[in-house]
Amino acid sequence: MPKTQLVAVKRPQLHFTAKKNWINDPNGLFFDGKQYHLYFQHNPNGVGHGYMSWGHAVSTDLVNWEELPIAILHGDVADIFSGSIVVDHENTSGFGDGTVPPVIAIYTAAAKDESNQSQAIAYSLDGGETFTKYEQNPVLDRGSKDFRDPKVIRYESEQGSYWVMVAVEAIERRVLVYRSENLKDWTELSSFGPQSAAAGIWECPDLFQLPVAGTDQLKWVLIVSLNPGGVAGGSGTQYFIGEFDGTSFTPDQDQQVRDSFEYESLKEGNWLDWGRDFYAGVSFHGLPADQQTVIAWMSNWDYARELPHDGWRGSMSTARRLDLVKNSDGKFEIRQCILGLPASEIAASVTPAGEGRIELGSPALLELAVAGDANGSAALSLFRADDTLISELTIESELIQHRRETGKVDHELYASNQRMPLPADTGELTVQVLVDHGSVEILAANGLRSLTDQLTGEEAPAYATLRVATGASVTFKVLPLSDKSVELNA
Repeated sequence: MPKTQLVAVKRPQLHFTAKKNWINDPNGLFFDGKQYHLYFQHNPNGVGHGYMSWGHAVSTDLVNWEELPIAILHGDVADIFSGSIVVDHENTSGFGDGTVPPVIAIYTAAAKDESNQSQAIAYSLDGGETFTKYEQNPVLDRGSKDFRDPKVIRYESEQGSYWVMVAVEAIERRVLVYRSENLKDWTELSSFGPQSAAAGIWECPDLFQLPVAGTDQLKWVLIVSLNPGGVAGGSGTQYFIGEFDGTSFTPDQDQQVRDSFEYESLKEGNWLDWGRDFYAGVSFHGLPADQQTVIAWMSNWDYARELPHDGWRGSMSTARRLDLVKNSDGKFEIRQCILGLPASEIAASVTPAGEGRIELGSPALLELAVAGDANGSAALSLFRADDTLISELTIESELIQHRRETGKVDHELYASNQRMPLPADTGELTVQVLVDHGSVEILAANGLRSLTDQLTGEEAPAYATLRVATGASVTFKVLPLSDKSVELNA
């Protein structure tokens, strides 16, 4: 298959795609009180990575998105790389006109000749639809080729509030922390890293608070994306839990540097997702800690540039609500819940030992509850209408695996087997499998584990089979999701 072959690719129902051309990292996620805003890395001129600009889409439910005109266009000298957005309610920047608070985009100005990356800002006075670049950009320049991906938050303390930026020196595997009073002048405060997975470059940091389930406690979380060196190969997203005092992030536990590409070493880290296709995930500005939500780019730099396309290339993950759970060892772990899915019309059946066939044919949420002897207890296989296998999910006592076939992608790194170790003392194991056109997202152990894989070019499976071992009991539920055309893709 030619690397850039044009093929018929059915658009996903539950995941954002642009009307045409290339997309990658989500940028500048924010909630304005009525709508969710998703900006994203976008090439306005083609299906390859280039001419990076910020595309823009809005949604009221995090599932159905309306694509708007490009928000920030690349320039003659620099592309618009990843970054974030804040709403400057107090007009600390001075960009406001006294009627509406300015929406400020903080992004990486990446020199087209690759000689430098610096941080720049642009402001909007119409709620984030159109932006004006600051005439005195850049606002932060270290003279580095690999200084990028600024995420800005408002830090509140007894001594007052100020802006905090986390950005990366990618090659050095360091997250840098800065402070500003006005979003224009920045002072370096501290740095973090390298720690844990560090075989690849660090990108797209994020710093936010999450509630600990069942308590009034809040903990700080630092997300760092990594490429290559992800636990499933290629791109991946790890996280650290600790405290932030307005100056420095201190993890609960220091982790040794894992300068390795081997699964056995990498599985000891904390991974936001264990699949091949969940990268550059960032959170929304404007949501309280107990509603913290992330969206990621659903692809992998191992093959993203070479996937078959239909005039558009790239999609986002579902939106995930996050909180923290303390495990039996006293350590905190992130728990995820997919947002925007209907909660009715569930058909349930109990599958005894043996094999059963489940008709699908359109996007659906599959739910499995595994009890009894869970060792090798279940295997869920997804098939096309011609009875050929798309992929297979196997559930064991301590491990879930997802194996995808070559399918419509002729790339040596695409066909693969992803492994996801399960938490100890899981008890009855719950597994959710969201199948859409072109992807599968697996949440297990009540959301403590996530595995996201593209199924590029595939329509939603025509049917699935469930094999259950003797001694195991699996309760199986199907939630059909109507295969409608959303406004964006109409």
